[in-house]
Amino acid sequence: MDERSPVTESLRRRSPPCWLPSEAMNECDGGSVEQLEYRKLINVLEQVAGAREGELYPVLVEALAVHLGWIDAFVAENPAYLALGTDGDEQYLTMFRPDFVEEYVERWRWNNPFASRGGVACLSRHGVATLGRLRLRATDPERDFADKFLHRNGIDDMLKVVVRSRATGAVSTLGVPFDGDRRAIEPGDLLMAATLGPLLSPYFDTNLVPPAFGRDLSSGERDVAELVVLGEDHKQIARRLNVSESTVDKHLTCVLEKTGCGSLTELTAQWKRRPMS
Repeated sequence: MDERSPVTESLRRRSPPCWLPSEAMNECDGGSVEQLEYRKLINVLEQVAGAREGELYPVLVEALAVHLGWIDAFVAENPAYLALGTDGDEQYLTMFRPDFVEEYVERWRWNNPFASRGGVACLSRHGVATLGRLRLRATDPERDFADKFLHRNGIDDMLKVVVRSRATGAVSTLGVPFDGDRRAIEPGDLLMAATLGPLLSPYFDTNLVPPAFGRDLSSGERDVAELVVLGEDHKQIARRLNVSESTVDKHLTCVLEKTGCGSLTELTAQWKRRPMS
């Protein structure tokens, strides 16, 4: 990689983050950019900078996983608790199962510790927060969110990073789930997150995924697509929707044609990346 690339020059001009939470600074002994795995940060930004229009999210997810070990990162666009008073809908770009997202939206969204007064204050002031820290002062419903919902789905902690569009001022958050058995959030992750958030801002000015994916599907086609993504076969889908298997085949053919997907594998991958409101 060219040491004088635009991404590298941007990093060199940027001052180390001075607004990390005090506990993170204590853990890192006053850490600075020099203490980060600098090359990995550059690799993430170079990969993101090369993403084509509408493909930023999948490229970002892959870059974070490969270079930082941040697996299954997700983006919440216009999160209600940080974008109060706006007209847009909160949308999610995620590799999580659709039923996971639906349960979160319907039952848990406002019991999310990141949406608490302390969580909003931390994210607004520092641009980064962790579920583990917020849980120390959480209410009972907020602890239930962590213990009953997230833990049940294999998530023991979560890192949240604020990314603001410089062009529109729109707010997004980048979330990274952590499985404690596999890996815990470390001080270096906090430093990396605090540095990375502002540097991602220019790239969030464009569409993270193709905006029209699945928009033209009928309700029947959408139902079939959602069940296919969940792994159900034609017979199971027909039984669940109370239709014939030939109808399922017809809907699925239309879904593939309208979305431009060449296989069920591609449909599943693209469906999971679409915005979910």
